Amino acid sequence: MKGYKLKFLTAMLVLLVAFSTACGNGNDKNGSSNPSSANGSKESSNSGTVTEISFANWISVEDATKAAYEKMIADFEKANPNIKVKSLGIPFNQYKDQILISSTGGNPPDVMMANQNFSAAFVGAGIAAPLEGLVSANALNDIVDGSKQGVTYDDKIMAFPWAPHPNALFWNKALFKEAGLDPETPPATWDEMIEMAKKIASLKKDADGNPIYGIGVNNASLSYTGNMLFRDVLTYGGTFMNDQGEIIFDQGDALKQALTNVQDLVNSGAAPKGVEIKDLRGMFGAGTLGMHIDGDMARQIFRDTSGKGEAFDAEWGVTVIPPGVTGKSETVFSEHQLLIAKNSKKHEAAAKLVEYLVSQEAMITYHQMNGVMSARTSIAALPEMNEDDYAAVFNKQMSTASPFPAKNPVFDNAMKIASDMVILVTEGGQTPESTIEQVMPKIKELYAK
Repeated sequence: MKGYKLKFLTAMLVLLVAFSTACGNGNDKNGSSNPSSANGSKESSNSGTVTEISFANWISVEDATKAAYEKMIADFEKANPNIKVKSLGIPFNQYKDQILISSTGGNPPDVMMANQNFSAAFVGAGIAAPLEGLVSANALNDIVDGSKQGVTYDDKIMAFPWAPHPNALFWNKALFKEAGLDPETPPATWDEMIEMAKKIASLKKDADGNPIYGIGVNNASLSYTGNMLFRDVLTYGGTFMNDQGEIIFDQGDALKQALTNVQDLVNSGAAPKGVEIKDLRGMFGAGTLGMHIDGDMARQIFRDTSGKGEAFDAEWGVTVIPPGVTGKSETVFSEHQLLIAKNSKKHEAAAKLVEYLVSQEAMITYHQMNGVMSARTSIAALPEMNEDDYAAVFNKQMSTASPFPAKNPVFDNAMKIASDMVILVTEGGQTPESTIEQVMPKIKELYAK
């Protein structure tokens, strides 16, 4: 663990200027600022002393979630007039490193958004505070078991699950019909999904000359690509780590089969090359991608990227990911979580924000505006969270979703290395076997340190 901290302290010297610039220039509607100003200042108002807390996140700088974020923060500040939230909006692909740089450099945001990969890194770097004694026991005891296990480190709850975001399968009904498929019938098996993807890709181009693809595959050099490779490995009957903590990603044929499938989809033209999640979302919204696997927040993203708003909902459907080798709908939940900085001087106000954001009021707002689910048992069961077929699909998908094995702080780095395997088979012309042989020792070495 000392080596891990040293690694990021070294990285801090290299990237500190970039982080300072990002925080200093981020002035959105919620008052983005550098965390140093939020952590060290108080100001007076007619109602008494106002405590300013900083909240680092990426949803305030994403078009699809900005409105929901602003409403939740406004509602919180209205209910807590003595607390002002300073938003630190940081793009997702820069987020983890910038938080580590700021926090290990003595400038932590009071509250940090994270996903499972990021939370493990933040806990491993010693910058997060245990939530027992800060957040109410009633709220902590309401976390669903699967999510609670994922945020518990050495018997301490270190993050609060905010939104589980299980991944399900979206399909474009118009492209299904054009390809001679039943637009109301999604694939029933993994193999059928692959066949349908190739049939849709045979359409080649739309009326405007834009290429049409059958299915989205993340194959950019990012840790998220590794995450989605892990999801596919589950479908082929494998996993990343056994109960003893041994890396078994390359044991059996699952990883080989997953890479073979990715290589075949990209090389055949059924899936686009060199794309990441934001590219695939844009293509699905533009009507040039037949199928796409994404989380429960995707509905609003598609409405925005299509330019058609809610009317676009009639053009697609969503279903659970079709089963593969295991006979089960294998998927993951890319859970968003909330942490409180260990060195924050405003733990009480920070805890109030966390508890509000996971409350019934805030989660109903977030669900209604972005379709997200809740990781709290009592809230997930509310009629307001189960009002339509969309919610029903994601509740069903959540019942078969697996958490990422992300408790070790190096997992996110391991997934970035794993993305190299996808790049090598889709762009480097290498075989899955040679790729596994080349890359897996690097992942195992990372865990051995």
